[in-house]
Amino acid sequence: MFSIIYLVLMSLLAGILTGIVGMASLTLYPVLISVGIPPITANATITVAQVGAGLGTVLSSLRELHCHWKQALKIAILNTVGGIFGAFILIHSSNNGFKKVVPIFILLAGLMILTPKRKDTHSVADKWRLPINWLGIFLVGIYNGYFGAASGLLMIAVLSKIIKEDYAVYNAMRNFASFTNNIFAALMFILMLSIDWAVIIPLLLGLSIGGYIGPIIVRFIPSKVIKITVGVFAVVLAFGLGYEAYF
Repeated sequence: MFSIIYLVLMSLLAGILTGIVGMASLTLYPVLISVGIPPITANATITVAQVGAGLGTVLSSLRELHCHWKQALKIAILNTVGGIFGAFILIHSSNNGFKKVVPIFILLAGLMILTPKRKDTHSVADKWRLPINWLGIFLVGIYNGYFGAASGLLMIAVLSKIIKEDYAVYNAMRNFASFTNNIFAALMFILMLSIDWAVIIPLLLGLSIGGYIGPIIVRFIPSKVIKITVGVFAVVLAFGLGYEAYF
C-alpha cells in the first residue's frame, strides 16, 4: 500500500513538472529503480505512462496552442520521427552508458535556456542557426525515444531559440510534441519490450492530474522568471548528476 501511495505522489510531482518543463522521466526513473524495476523496463514503463500525462498537458495547453497549430504540428512530426529512431535504439541496446552523457545534455540545455536570444542579423552564422535548431528538435526526439531523462529541458532550450513567443506558448508546443512522440514510442515498447503493468495505474493517475496542473501554473508565472529558474535548475542538476556519474 505504501509503495502505491509513494508512486502516485511521485508521479503527481512528475506530472506537474512535465507540464511546466518536461521532467517525468528524470523524476520517475530513480523512483521505479528504487522499487526494484530493471532499468530498461523502467524506461519503457515510464514512456507508456507518460501518454496519460501527455493527454492532460495537451488538453491544458489548448489555449496556448490556439493559432499556433501549424508550427506545433511541424515540431511534433519532426520530434516524433526522431523518437521512433530513438525507440529502435533502446529496443536493441542498453541504457547504462547514458548515465555519463545525461549530465552533459542537461548542462547544455541549461546554458542554452539562460543565453539571451540574439537580435535578427544577416550574418552567415545566422543563416545556419535556424536549420541547426530544427535539426536539434529531431535529435532531441531521438534522445527522448531512447532515454528521455531531461529531454523536456533540451526541447525547451531548442524551442526558446526558434519560437518568438512567451514561454507558455513554446512550452505548450513541447507538450504536444512530447505527447505524439510518447504515443509512438509507447506502442513500440508495448510490442517489443517488457512493461511493468502493475505500476501503470498509479503512474497514470498521478501523471494525468499533474500533467493538467502544470500548464495552468505556467500561465501565472512571468516567462522570464520561469526561464531563469529552469535554466539555473538545469545547471545545478547537471553538476549533481555529473558528480554521481563520474565520482
